[in-house]
Amino acid sequence: MGANEGRGRTAAARVREVSTPELYRRNPFRIVGLTAAATRREVRERRLRVLGVLEVGGAVPDGVPADATVDEVRAAFDALGNTEHRLVDEVFWTWGMPADCECPLPLHRAHDNAVAAYAAALDAEADRTDDHPTPLWTEAARCWTAVLRSESFWRHLNHRVEKLGDRRLDESTVDGLRTALPDALLAPLIEVATRSAEPRRFTGYLALFGADRHAVEDARAAIADGTYRRVEALLKELRGDLDGNRVQAAAERAIEETAPLLDRLEEVVPRAEFRRTASLSESIAVVANNIGVALAEVRGGPASLIREVFAVARRCSRDPETLEAVARNEVAATADVPAAPPGREPSAARIFGALLHAVAATMFLAFKLPEEVFPAVMFLGAAPAALTNCVVAARPWTTPGRYPALLGLDFVVYLALSPVELPYGVAIAVAAALLYVAPFVRVRRSL
Repeated sequence: MGANEGRGRTAAARVREVSTPELYRRNPFRIVGLTAAATRREVRERRLRVLGVLEVGGAVPDGVPADATVDEVRAAFDALGNTEHRLVDEVFWTWGMPADCECPLPLHRAHDNAVAAYAAALDAEADRTDDHPTPLWTEAARCWTAVLRSESFWRHLNHRVEKLGDRRLDESTVDGLRTALPDALLAPLIEVATRSAEPRRFTGYLALFGADRHAVEDARAAIADGTYRRVEALLKELRGDLDGNRVQAAAERAIEETAPLLDRLEEVVPRAEFRRTASLSESIAVVANNIGVALAEVRGGPASLIREVFAVARRCSRDPETLEAVARNEVAATADVPAAPPGREPSAARIFGALLHAVAATMFLAFKLPEEVFPAVMFLGAAPAALTNCVVAARPWTTPGRYPALLGLDFVVYLALSPVELPYGVAIAVAAALLYVAPFVRVRRSL
């Protein structure tokens, strides 16, 4: 690799390194409070003045961000001392009025407007401002597109290479920047979109920066990469559950987890346009179909769950053969599945038993508690207890004999404790246990 080619690659690598959502907030010129046109002498003088104040615990000088630490400021000055880094940092910071570069004034204004709009858009996305990001992204894209298309911009960078006077910089450095900058401008946007709950909103901004169709497609695929990997991991886990005979767990996960992930992919990389999305959707359809078949083979498998998992398969596939197989398997899987037993209708006898259960506790407390406490306990406990037990009596799993059994338990416990002196708290605890705990205990009979 020749020296010139290496310089271009070094510049491109530096551009990619700094192209994050913190691109502008961490720019060294911003941190030290200088414009990109600052001379080396101005940088040295500023360094002595700013660090001299900060290192003795003085107030943050004007132009330096209030949240900047001494180490951050020192690192920023060090970066400005590296001409390879400084040239890239100049691209992403304000230039001010043309001085000795002989640039047309509109170029500097367009560049500085692009920097300001892009920085404001990133701040708005990070909730650092109340500005709506859409106009900011539009303005940043408009200005940056015009700047990159202007030969005056590249002549300015060549001028800066000469002005910096470093043997590591030459025209190939600018060529490296010309190659890397279009993608670098999309990189912070891609990262913000990847983190967002609404990635679709950002896909419209991508094309505004003048990138070609392939670059925009690559950017959308990059936004979706994390979701792609989560879908692939889910597929692997579902297959593992299926192989491990954890069929019902696999069905529940397929129903609950696939839809949000596929919806997110469809927003950014729709399967009609992206082969990877289409392939993953078909893979989920096949796995869901296999789960449905396996679930039907489990004795007593819930019919509703079987139908839901087959619905996932239908929703994910667009392949006619797959859809035909799914329909055929669903018919076979649900043909012999027994319907769920109808719930028992609550009878008047069960409701009456529940009310008697609450009345028994009330009478016990009336006998055990002093008159001044009893009304409060009645108000706070008796009415909720009666309502709770009526609800329990109406549940399908409540057998006809449950409340007769509870009334018998009331008779034994309350009668046994009637002659015994009990602290008030113990009496209330006994009644609460019989009212709120005993009705929910399920007794399984062995066959």
